[in-house]
Amino acid sequence: MTPHDSVAPPNEPPPAWTSPGLRRNAWLIARREYLDRVRTRAFVAATMILVAVAVGLALVPIGLRALDRGAIVKVGIVASDPKLEASTTVILDSILNHVPAGADPAKWEKQYRFESVADESMATKAVETGQLRAALVVHRAADGGLDFTFHTSESSASTLSQLIQYGSFGVGVLDYVGRAQAGSGGSGNPGVAFHLPGFDVASTNTAAEAGRPLSQQEAASRTVLATVLIVLIFINLTIYGMWVATSVAAEKSSRVMELLVSAATPHQLLLGKVIGVGGAGLTQYLAILAPAVIVVALQDRIASLLLGPAPAGGEAPLVGLSVSILLAYGVFFLLGFALYALLYAAAGSFVSRQEDVQTLAFPLSLIAMASYLAAAVGLSSIGSNLMVVLSFVPFSSPFVMLSRLMLGRVEPWELIVSVALLLVSIPLALWLAARIYATGVLLYGQRPGLRQFIRAARTAER
Repeated sequence: MTPHDSVAPPNEPPPAWTSPGLRRNAWLIARREYLDRVRTRAFVAATMILVAVAVGLALVPIGLRALDRGAIVKVGIVASDPKLEASTTVILDSILNHVPAGADPAKWEKQYRFESVADESMATKAVETGQLRAALVVHRAADGGLDFTFHTSESSASTLSQLIQYGSFGVGVLDYVGRAQAGSGGSGNPGVAFHLPGFDVASTNTAAEAGRPLSQQEAASRTVLATVLIVLIFINLTIYGMWVATSVAAEKSSRVMELLVSAATPHQLLLGKVIGVGGAGLTQYLAILAPAVIVVALQDRIASLLLGPAPAGGEAPLVGLSVSILLAYGVFFLLGFALYALLYAAAGSFVSRQEDVQTLAFPLSLIAMASYLAAAVGLSSIGSNLMVVLSFVPFSSPFVMLSRLMLGRVEPWELIVSVALLLVSIPLALWLAARIYATGVLLYGQRPGLRQFIRAARTAER
């Protein structure tokens, strides 16, 4: 037995995930990636553009309100008695076109116009074709009281529906007073029973049928915002993912990879790059979030300054970038980025030239594009079974679930399950990407083929 035979074999190195240098090396790589990104002119310019876009999105509902206020709202009145039709028109006109305090009556333009319609079927057709915004049908009940049917393209929760219901109650009360006085020769007749006016809303709003009542202004605003937000997520995931892939390819095409591999493991390199680029994306997101939140908080005040006091009865709440939507966007952006960036990093490790990155990253871009298109096309049928299923699929949930939050009805458990599935898929993607990344690093300086990759993968396992 030689002296060497008596020496105990060295202990095997600990797994890469438990290595003492994992955090330190990954942090150093992440710091380098982060500073390289945020210090570029392109990053600063893109951040400024996105800040302007976010602030503009927060102001979209105010613009929609301005357009809605400046437009003439036509409401049809249907009644079998001409006198009843005239009194209904006068009362509703005084309520909906009331001049608010502080406004100049000479300059105040009436927003609501009431038109006589022959019968209910014609009124309903006019609402469906857009000739009328709504139509109010007045019915005389068997006991002499009044009941109302309101045909509208909006929901029962809209401001117009609420104002018309309030005015209809006034019409019913004044009609009761008139009937009571007429029955007693003008001295009053307490024997006439009061009939509580009935008010039924026949809404044709498709957004309301999807599970959440929205007015036309709210539905239009949310559709615009949902479209822009899923576009931003698609652009950001694609751009930041390509940053990770090109960073890996750039290091493999230079002498930098030799130094990095000798100082850190592939697992450390992978985590460092994803965290560094993710940190740059988070910095950009927070820079965008701050001014957008300020504008959201001051929406009502900005609207009052730009548009003046609201009409009598108020207006529908401004529907724009709320804090909850911004937080949801941040959560799905970060989780979606982590999932896609890990796979982009694995794709970048296959090539040794930056020119080849686009070829390998193209399938990942197709997955992101397909998810984006599914969310964009599905805005018109947000409550469909397909959209519900896609909101739980990790690759498409950052797009589709955000759309459902904006336009549809999402139960709390659905949101929790969607986020949980994303959280579970990230460690799985990390494990897979780390294996591919380690194999790709072993092919440094080579043009990888299938045989070379399999041979390198077996070497990496040992």
